[in-house]
Amino acid sequence: MRRWEAAEREIPGPVIVILETAMGYLDDIKLIDTQLEMMRAGKMRSGSTTTAGRVDTTAADIARLTASRQNLIEALEILTRQPASDGSSRVHWYTLKRSTPLFDPPQKDEWTIPGELSPEAALAYFAKYEGFADGLEISDEDGLLTEFVLEKREVLRRQVGASQRLSAGKLVDTYLVRLTSMPTSPKPRRRN
Repeated sequence: MRRWEAAEREIPGPVIVILETAMGYLDDIKLIDTQLEMMRAGKMRSGSTTTAGRVDTTAADIARLTASRQNLIEALEILTRQPASDGSSRVHWYTLKRSTPLFDPPQKDEWTIPGELSPEAALAYFAKYEGFADGLEISDEDGLLTEFVLEKREVLRRQVGASQRLSAGKLVDTYLVRLTSMPTSPKPRRRN
């Protein structure tokens, strides 16, 4: 970051997108805080006027804005890969391994990604960026078609200077995984 601030290095595009999104979330939270403060102080009311009189919806709007604020805070925590404030760990470290390694040096047998929210999100990442064009899915049953094992682990955060280092922690769960479009066996030919 020091090099970015000193203009010694250009800020990478993905970092710019994350920073802009995070700043947007912070702006939205600030706006909601202002609206909530005004509504709670009675300086702002919401509702509508009907033939029967005025219907005040301020309390419902306070509840809606409070829920929206909490959703934005959770999205900001997820975006910045920060631990959740409620003590839970919503992001995990996923490792996809072949059930039977190929031992062929040009081919990989293991892939990892830190910070995904769900096993499905991790599989979508592996399918898109690691060359599984047919896609990957969690299998409900053990068998020959489950070519991979997906390990879900806790994310360990270690402060190193001004940055955090992420690493895989304790095993949380495992999933059997197969390719989405498995090759089907050829249909028998009919004799004429």
